[in-house]
Amino acid sequence: MAKPDIKAEACLDWNEYLGKPIDQALPSIYTKACIMSVQFTTWYWSSIRWKRRMSLGARTITFLLLVAGTLIPIVTGLYGEPEQQLLFTQLAICSLALAGLLQVADKVFGWSSGWLRYIATVTAMENQSRKFEVDWTGYILSKNGTVTDADVKPLFDIAVLFQDSMLKLLNDETEKWAAEFNTGTAILADLIKSQRESSEKAAEAANVALATQKTITDTRAKANLTGAVEVSIVHNANLVPVNISIDNQSTESFLGTVWSRLNVAPGQHTITIESNATPPLSVKKVVEVPAGGVARLEIKLS
Repeated sequence: MAKPDIKAEACLDWNEYLGKPIDQALPSIYTKACIMSVQFTTWYWSSIRWKRRMSLGARTITFLLLVAGTLIPIVTGLYGEPEQQLLFTQLAICSLALAGLLQVADKVFGWSSGWLRYIATVTAMENQSRKFEVDWTGYILSKNGTVTDADVKPLFDIAVLFQDSMLKLLNDETEKWAAEFNTGTAILADLIKSQRESSEKAAEAANVALATQKTITDTRAKANLTGAVEVSIVHNANLVPVNISIDNQSTESFLGTVWSRLNVAPGQHTITIESNATPPLSVKKVVEVPAGGVARLEIKLS
């Protein structure tokens, strides 16, 4: 259930006591001043409980996460396997990151600082309440316990002074809250900006890595593409049958001027041509077959 905001009502209106006898005016002034004090201090004590719980919870969890993030890598380094060490190291990093986020949340939402600020404010308010009671009682005792209509104004001034001091404490605490709220908003804005820049850099790095990986993949795929060999045979006179082989494998008989072979692995290959002419001829040449390309070679039989 939401707690209503604290607000200062008009507690002491001087014209409210005009024409009233002293036995009615003084109790009314004193009661209204005390009601204001109780209203303010009750609100703060109620708010203190919630902030104290949040602060203690956040600080306790932060401490436990810090201990876990510190001890996990040490213990794992003594007994774990490399895979386990990596896993638990990542868990330790996550623990420390969560501890840092809890500290940021404490600053942004003002749990710990609000707790201390409320304690200081409500303590000062209670001190002012005790001072008001002492001043009020002291004034009456100075009159030997007998007050007249002329004493209503001095006692009213004491109550007004007490009200002003309580409102000043309330205003000072509100100004501190506003400054802390602006600081928390600025921290959030800086964190958002920093995380956005980090995310953009990470995305850029991921795109570069992806492009590099694609280039490597394409290069490897291209390197694995087979090529072809095209040999132009220049005969000395009439065409004669020849035997052609690549790297001394699977000799093939051929009669013509242009011989080709598909699906040849990239790299250097030795082309051997043996002529059946008289006298027989044998020619060997080395050719570089590009990946996905055609290596052209001319061999003269003479």
